[in-house]
Amino acid sequence: MSLSASSSDASVPPDPLRVMEGLLNVAYAKAKGWGFTYLTLQATLYLLGVAAIFVPRITLTYPLYALPLALVSAWLIAQANRYKGIAEALKRQHEYVAGFGQAPCRRLLADLKMELPHDLSSRLDEVLREGITYASKKPFGAARVVENLAESAWFSRHMARYCVLALRAVFILTLVVAVVLLLLCAISLGGTPVGVGAAKCVSATFLFLISVGTLRFWLSYDAFSRKSEQTEVEASRLQSAGEPDLREAQRLLAEYQLARAAAPLIPTWMWLLFRKRLNNNWALRSARD
Repeated sequence: MSLSASSSDASVPPDPLRVMEGLLNVAYAKAKGWGFTYLTLQATLYLLGVAAIFVPRITLTYPLYALPLALVSAWLIAQANRYKGIAEALKRQHEYVAGFGQAPCRRLLADLKMELPHDLSSRLDEVLREGITYASKKPFGAARVVENLAESAWFSRHMARYCVLALRAVFILTLVVAVVLLLLCAISLGGTPVGVGAAKCVSATFLFLISVGTLRFWLSYDAFSRKSEQTEVEASRLQSAGEPDLREAQRLLAEYQLARAAAPLIPTWMWLLFRKRLNNNWALRSARD
């Protein structure tokens, strides 16, 4: 059922680019939300497993909880991947809009607004839009795409590096604590039941680090940071060579998009924490003498 043309809601069509940016932020937020819920559930399973080592009552009932929670975990990660796919597809289109001036598909935006009906708070939405707004003032074309790409890759390189440092610290600290506990148990408790239980707890800690993907995320962020640096260097080279070739610009953009799609999502709190520092240093990097 359509509304009349005199309706106040339909009198002024929304700006397609702003709608796209809002949907992009919502899709990423949903992907990160589902992903965080998945990690929380994985941590819960770990804590229940540790408790099952020491509490006989939980030991007997743990399988009853573990199987349903494991199935829920699989569903949660599927949801996270689904919304990440939507976000990455929108991000790729947004880069073509920002670089080539290609008009967004209104039909797609309308369908996505039906699928992603919940908006973010206006404050959070505006802050997140800073991360998808480019500084380039060049006319639409290959030169603008390459300049946007250098900017995006520079930000991604440093954001991914922050994630590497955080995960490295968590992994090493957890590993050191677990090894120290294992050694203390071996020295002081020997083969007593308490010592065996503590050793099992430490083993569960190792399994937890592997199961939640701490090491995998660390290595993936590191690979993405390195790829972003390579992209930035090559984009800068194309910029300095004069008018870049359109095919080279599209190739470099596609390679970067593939690397980003394969990398884990960068947490929103990381952007909120470092965005001012990143923006200030990007202004320094991109300033012309």
